[in-house]
Amino acid sequence: MEFIANRPIFPRNSYLVINGVKINDHNNNGLKFDVEVKSGEEGKVGVGTFKIYNLSQDIEVGSEIELWFGYDSDIGYYSKYEVIKKKKARDGASFVQELTCSERTKNSSKIVSISLDGNVRISEAIKEVTKELGLNLISMDLKKDKVYTNGFTCYSQGFQELKELVGDSESKMTLKGDDLYIYTDKQKNQAIYLTFESGLIHNPEAVEKQEKETKVNKKSDNKKTDSKKDEKWSKEKKKKTVKESNKYDYTVECFPIHYIKKGDIIYVSSDDVSGFMQVEEVNISLNDSWNMKLGVKVMKDDGKHKDNSSKNTKNKKG
Repeated sequence: MEFIANRPIFPRNSYLVINGVKINDHNNNGLKFDVEVKSGEEGKVGVGTFKIYNLSQDIEVGSEIELWFGYDSDIGYYSKYEVIKKKKARDGASFVQELTCSERTKNSSKIVSISLDGNVRISEAIKEVTKELGLNLISMDLKKDKVYTNGFTCYSQGFQELKELVGDSESKMTLKGDDLYIYTDKQKNQAIYLTFESGLIHNPEAVEKQEKETKVNKKSDNKKTDSKKDEKWSKEKKKKTVKESNKYDYTVECFPIHYIKKGDIIYVSSDDVSGFMQVEEVNISLNDSWNMKLGVKVMKDDGKHKDNSSKNTKNKKG
């Protein structure tokens, strides 16, 4: 299945739902608000900053914020956030509430107590934990659905327990508010097709593979070693260090698309690069200029990551 991301630039449409109260943006007879949200790297929780102008309601720490955005009538839910810090400020004549938020909600932070006897698969344990937490298990694709022959028992924070279960299955997870997505690297059958006509802003920008001095040959900083060992380190260890330190291959900038999330497979077709890529990180800005930046890894045919994209070719949809 292939999804085409048809994104007109205008009219923009967004709103927040704070503790059940809907707040439209200033383009729709509401309030001005600026949003910066980041998905976080693998295994990390997403964060967000919401600046809301001239809101009479005082937002307290612990409040929950839903983020919705899109274009014209095509608007969709993106995620839910919990306020963990707040501050108030003045911007000219405007009163601003700046809210720092976590994408982990009260539900995912709860302690779960579960005991399952007998042969229990990881998938069964995940379903029980999400049910106990009150999370929505949107999708679950496990690389290895192992069996716990001695059963499964836990008494810990739900989010941490899910991370360990997903890690044990050699898979990955994305938590967007109360929505849980578990995935592997092989999901090309539901790629999102992204072109300049459907929201791509620039040609993907290659991420430079930079070598950090502190990570390379740390043990030998103040030691003298023979030239042969130094040469061996230079050719083998440095190459390995540089390769492993690179988080992703390209940064893809497009207009914000509410259904693109960390873990999704996209097919990018541009002047310089075309191919399947997996989203590793998402940064969204909803302010005066809307944009979405995706940190992506290029995928090989077998689903593994490798930079094998075609240069100076433009793939046309047949």
